[in-house]
Amino acid sequence: MATFNSTEYANNVASPPVMNDVCDEHGRVRVMSFTYTQSGAGTAGDTVILCSLPGGNLRVIGTSTTYSAFGASRTIKLGHAAYVNLAKTTVAASTTAFLASTSIASAGTTTTFTTAKFTSREGILVQALIEGGTLPDAATLTGYVLYTID
Repeated sequence: MATFNSTEYANNVASPPVMNDVCDEHGRVRVMSFTYTQSGAGTAGDTVILCSLPGGNLRVIGTSTTYSAFGASRTIKLGHAAYVNLAKTTVAASTTAFLASTSIASAGTTTTFTTAKFTSREGILVQALIEGGTLPDAATLTGYVLYTID
C-alpha cells in the first residue's frame, strides 16, 4: 500500500520548503453578502451583479443564495464577469463558475461548495444569470460568498 502527498503538503515537506499561497494555507475566511430586489419586471437573460470580491490571490469556498419564487421555468446560474489576472491577461466570464443552472420556480435556498481559485488585479464581480422567463417585480436574491484571501 502506497502513501501519496497532496501538492500543498509536498510543498511543506520539500527541502527547502516551498511556500503555498496564503489563500490555500492558513488563509482567513471572509464573507461577502448580497441583497437584491427586482424593481419592475426584468427580461429573460438578465444578469444581476451580486458583489465584488477583492483583487489578489483568493479562493472561493462556497456560496449560499436564497431566492423568492421567480415562477415556472426560471433558472439561476452563479458565476463571474470577465476579469484581468495578475499576469495582465483577460480571463473570460463564466456564468456557471459557482452554480450550474438551478430552478428558482419556487422559493428556496441553494448552497454550493467549490475550490475555485482566482488571481485578479482589480477583483472579481460575482453575478447571477436568470433564464427561462422574465424576472418578476419584487423578486429577491440574498446570500453570501465565502472566500479566503489572507
